[in-house]
Amino acid sequence: MKNLLSTSAVLALIWTSVSAEEADTDVITVSGLRAQSPADVTASVSVLDEEQLRLRDAPFLADSLRAVPGLGVSRSGASGGLTQIRLRGAEANHTLVLLDGIEVSDPVTGETDFGLWSGLDLSRIEIARGEQSALYGSDAIGGVIALFSGSEDGLNAAFEAGSRQTARGMVSASHNAEHGYIGASLTGFTTEGVDTSGSTGEEDGSDSFAGLIRAGIEFGEGWSGNVLLRAASSTVENDSDTDFDGLLEDTLDETETDQLTFGGRVGGNLIGLNHQFRVGYTQVVRENTDNGVYTDETTGERTKLSYSPSKEWRSGDVTHRLTGLIEHEAEDYERKDTDIAFGDPNQRQEFTSLGVAGEYLLSAGRLTLNASARHDDNDGQFEDSTTWRLGAAWRTDQLGRFRVSAGEGVKNPTFTELFGFYPGSFVGNPDLKPEQSFSYEFGWDRDFARGSVSAAYYAAELKDEIYTAYNPDFTSTALNRAGESKRSGVELSGQYAVSDAIAIYLSGTTTQSESDTGEDEIRVPDWTASIGASWESPSKPGFVVTGALDAVGEQDDFDFGSFPSRRVTLDSYVLASATLRYPLTDHLSFTLRGDNLFDEEVTDVFGYRGPGAGLYAGFRID
Repeated sequence: MKNLLSTSAVLALIWTSVSAEEADTDVITVSGLRAQSPADVTASVSVLDEEQLRLRDAPFLADSLRAVPGLGVSRSGASGGLTQIRLRGAEANHTLVLLDGIEVSDPVTGETDFGLWSGLDLSRIEIARGEQSALYGSDAIGGVIALFSGSEDGLNAAFEAGSRQTARGMVSASHNAEHGYIGASLTGFTTEGVDTSGSTGEEDGSDSFAGLIRAGIEFGEGWSGNVLLRAASSTVENDSDTDFDGLLEDTLDETETDQLTFGGRVGGNLIGLNHQFRVGYTQVVRENTDNGVYTDETTGERTKLSYSPSKEWRSGDVTHRLTGLIEHEAEDYERKDTDIAFGDPNQRQEFTSLGVAGEYLLSAGRLTLNASARHDDNDGQFEDSTTWRLGAAWRTDQLGRFRVSAGEGVKNPTFTELFGFYPGSFVGNPDLKPEQSFSYEFGWDRDFARGSVSAAYYAAELKDEIYTAYNPDFTSTALNRAGESKRSGVELSGQYAVSDAIAIYLSGTTTQSESDTGEDEIRVPDWTASIGASWESPSKPGFVVTGALDAVGEQDDFDFGSFPSRRVTLDSYVLASATLRYPLTDHLSFTLRGDNLFDEEVTDVFGYRGPGAGLYAGFRID
């Protein structure tokens, strides 16, 4: 609470220090079936542009997202290890992640492992917090994270190396023409890592490589199209609990993950309607080995096809827009395992669903109203779902913009929850019901000539929550909770340009997240706070210094080494980071970056040790 009050005081200072002139901003795409003016958005949406992403210049996407209010990061040990994102205290598989409109989560687990997402050349990230299933269907209970690939013209390259034998590199080339663009990039990352178990054994490192191709074209007559292809491969060393005492042993486990993402869009105007056609494909293959010996692998595939028509018209000073969506989704799951001592774990399963949605937007001067609804037919595999969302916003001359919204979210059971992972440990439950959530929020936004400030309060209830139940025979299974879990919180954010050279970014969050028994949900911090600043030399263009502090409050977790499991409290921590870019020539710069500069002992998941302070130097070509 002390940190939240401090953040509030700084935001209040911003309020009293700037004029009431509003600044120009871009459209928002994540909060609707069509792009919206920020003035028409009724949900809580954060935007990280290229300047904000450079504040931390982090190799992994999750560390840049620490600047977002209401967002928590759970990393299992070293860089490249399993990294989960939780929005507004929801589960990790309650957040939908899109790359240029293509869903990228692992179809097997239903969540996105952010430890696999390094080296992305992004131009922008939009984060919509709160239930968005009325637009996106399953998975969007906590919110939606939309990633937009980079669009900087010309040839760019970067390389750095430093602590823990860490190195990363990137090379990209793109060309933007009058009626189209084309670009490609290659990225790589490697680190020796740290001993995740903390037993002073061998280090657990990681390697990752990725290539991306993107292109777009304008056909004329208002029609355009774009495509994206990304292929990535990573290898992560990890430790495991081989004697079931709740503590990691220094093992030689290794996971190799291959990702393939492909998709495209074609859109334009015909017979008075705007038409958008989309296709997306994602494949995630994970192979596990123990001391170099193959043990098992899983393959998940997702294919999405959608068509969305839209009509906009005016009645006097009132603008109306009605948009529809038809979306077909097919998911496939395959598991292979060499251990059949407790039953055959090898299996293939598939899901199909058909979603139909509609969205209405009314803009009448100071007033904005929107409504959306969606029905998903799950082909008898589990219950169908119908979700809705309503929102309203009112703009004033002096007091900013006030908004309110309410809606529902749904999360379908995953392949693992329904069909199990290994008969000797995790047994599936084919009778699971989808998780269902309802939430509402009140928000306030104020734009100024040199900055902006936002605040929101939200409350949510989740029923039929799927959890892991542990049995005396050391097996486990997935069950629906009988009661409801509750989440609520306050989110604050702001940014202020002190001068043409200095910019400051702030955020703060308090979160209450309780299970149906009234206990705190695990891996959800009580509070988070972030401050970042950047300075660019007025006399030497390209000379930039940035810094950030990301604070995470105490959070609960479980020690699964005892039966029943024991609740533990993980300590709070502050991550300090800084970067420097100094131009040597018009196209070559020297770079310096530091992370965890206070050398904090960071534990997001009980038993997993994270890396300490790191320093890295390199060069960049623009």
